[in-house]
Amino acid sequence: MFDIVIIEDEELERRALRKILETNLEGANIVGEARNGTEAVHLLDTVSIDLMLVDIKIPRPNGIEIIQMVRDRGLKTKVIILTAYDYFEIMQSAIHLKADNFLLKPVRTAELVSAVAECLRSIEDSERSPTSTPPAFRASAAVPGNGRAMKTATPAPERAPKMPPETTGTSTIADRIANLVDQTAYRECLGLVRRNLEEIYARKDVAPRRAILEYVRTMVQIVEGRGLSLTAPLEHQIEALMAQRLDLHSHFQIQELLYQITDVLFEANEAGGAHAPGRIQDVLNFIERNVHKGVTLEEAADFAHISPCYLSRLFRKEMDMTFISYLKNQRIERAKELLQESDLPITNVSLDLSFQDANYFCKAFKKEVGLSPSEYRRRYRRTREEPLSASA
Repeated sequence: MFDIVIIEDEELERRALRKILETNLEGANIVGEARNGTEAVHLLDTVSIDLMLVDIKIPRPNGIEIIQMVRDRGLKTKVIILTAYDYFEIMQSAIHLKADNFLLKPVRTAELVSAVAECLRSIEDSERSPTSTPPAFRASAAVPGNGRAMKTATPAPERAPKMPPETTGTSTIADRIANLVDQTAYRECLGLVRRNLEEIYARKDVAPRRAILEYVRTMVQIVEGRGLSLTAPLEHQIEALMAQRLDLHSHFQIQELLYQITDVLFEANEAGGAHAPGRIQDVLNFIERNVHKGVTLEEAADFAHISPCYLSRLFRKEMDMTFISYLKNQRIERAKELLQESDLPITNVSLDLSFQDANYFCKAFKKEVGLSPSEYRRRYRRTREEPLSASA
């Protein structure tokens, strides 16, 4: 029996994939399903996985980041990417992360069964010859632009480096975070945590790994200094950082981890925070925490323990705008930050903020800002560089 997990945010898609595999493949044992990146990470932490079917566009961490986690942990898990997008940037990421196959939706039954069967045969071959290198898998989907199939092999696990000692410069960050916790300023704290992380990734002269580990260490020390404890899964995630590359691909994985540590700080604060009294405050906190995952009115209402209709009326009354308008504004503002401070491709920015696709994101962004994402990025960076050239 081979243990398979399905990571797909659409319930009908998950059901269809499970039925196809269980009907057409003997030995296919579906051991878990995930609707989003958080559930996928839980499966990685708790289940042994031979093969993973993963949709790229799932709520954060997205599919690319989940595959990055698999590779960073040195797991032998086979990976088949399922996506409705055929953008070259996504294919480049798939090749970089050594995905075993890349299938475009809607996936035909025969194509899916063939791809999964070949992965399982590869696993069987490697188990028969444990000392030999497993043969590379030839993907059935052609790479856009060159017409050739991609060949991949499972990478060797990296040796985990030691956690670097804390250096000077983090005490100010720690003090600012601690002050915001004392003020029960949850959204402001999330914003500070996010901006600090983006500053680390924006540095061009040094690799981000050491600074990230140092930043996580600082957050953990704040938790411990307040007599609080991290959950076992959260501690496991932090330990797993030791074996990860922590490059640009891990940006949102690290952000999610830091958010979870922030939640620990605020959930212990009886005066407020992530679960403060006040329905609208709860909802605003929820949006700030999850805007990159694609928040819906129903999800926010469920979090605040009220009906969607009541939340819609209450939100308009208290905020003088609709829930949808506020959410759209928050996503556009977050997109601005990413365009300003990162070199992520426009496609990645759109996926990171759970837009339907890159074209829809570009239209929505231009409608609100008056510039396309590419034009906005160029103008912002040109404006930022002009004072430097003028003073030179």
